[in-house]
Amino acid sequence: MASERKPRFPKAIPNPAGKTLEKPQLEKLVSNNQALIEPPEILDLGILTPLLQDPDITEIMVNDVRNVMVEIKGRIANTSIRFQRNEEIHALIRTMIGDRQILIDDYHPYANFSLSDGSRVNIVHPPVTEKGPCITIRKFPKRLSAQDLTESKFWDERIATFLHSCVVGNLNILISGGTGSGKTSLMNVLANMIPKSERILTIEDTPELHLLQKNTVQMITQPPSPSHSGITARDLMTNSLRMRPDRIIIGECRSDEALDMLQAMNTGHDGSMTTIHANAARESISRLETLCMMTGVEIPLRAIRRQIVNAIDLVVQVSRFRNGYRRIVSIQEVVGMEGEIVTMQELFHYQYHPVSPDGARHGTFKSLGLIPSFTEKLKEQGIQFPPSFFS
Repeated sequence: MASERKPRFPKAIPNPAGKTLEKPQLEKLVSNNQALIEPPEILDLGILTPLLQDPDITEIMVNDVRNVMVEIKGRIANTSIRFQRNEEIHALIRTMIGDRQILIDDYHPYANFSLSDGSRVNIVHPPVTEKGPCITIRKFPKRLSAQDLTESKFWDERIATFLHSCVVGNLNILISGGTGSGKTSLMNVLANMIPKSERILTIEDTPELHLLQKNTVQMITQPPSPSHSGITARDLMTNSLRMRPDRIIIGECRSDEALDMLQAMNTGHDGSMTTIHANAARESISRLETLCMMTGVEIPLRAIRRQIVNAIDLVVQVSRFRNGYRRIVSIQEVVGMEGEIVTMQELFHYQYHPVSPDGARHGTFKSLGLIPSFTEKLKEQGIQFPPSFFS
């Protein structure tokens, strides 16, 4: 029986500039988004401030005055924090809103915005809720490096090397997964692998991407307010094409901007990427089709699927397990179409081991032994894999 090969970096991967990256240089490159940015300032939210400061807490949920819960290391837990009356929660909401033009009343019972540190806030207010205001705060994520992802077993060295090569080689990448599965964290790491000579435009609802490349423009959508109708991701997507971008990164594809994104990927903006909510790689393609049909333009489904096939090179599926662990569980190449069906081939997957006594789902990253069709495209740019890389 053949011994299992240990995942490793290729000995040398030439970059598009023609220089050869040896292993130490490559490791430095794939982990180049270290904390070079000043840490964000945390807003004083009274009794919730310690929760914001705790690095292990990723979500804060104020369900009502006596029910404050958190997500800590991927698990939901109760806290001892209590409010005395709803008026205290109302005061907290006013503090968080600050001078933003956000209206919350019986006719505008919910709102979404970001705190000064980048944490995302959702507020739901009576009459939609029965017992009082509900506040959900998704904390500003820790800026992770490629090495952090390796140490947490989110991926292994071989997958890190493979995705680095795909980014440098200008492949269009779709990152798919459920809520809190690590899509944005992965995209942050991958986006910081883009060569610094390229112009990058990012489009987000809340600023979660933090790129170190100087030639970067970050654009944020604006929600509707009493004084204006708002600015959508599709508005920014349309405008971004006039800004001479090399790559366009959309924080999350969730509406009719999907069609414009595909058209941009098909017209010279190779190496772009986005995330999408889906529980499987195949489902992400179906969801992308649905989003394209939300434009209101009557486009045959086959034409939409052809756009997807021509635009998307790779789908990376991530997942969060019940024990809070996050993993890349599948990497699939979009190959083409057979009749009316988009065809894909799986290159890597996460193979589960038997369930351990603590209920954890441990496993190993495995190659399916298939060589992607885009290796020829990468080879033209001087990026090559050893013969045994996909074994």
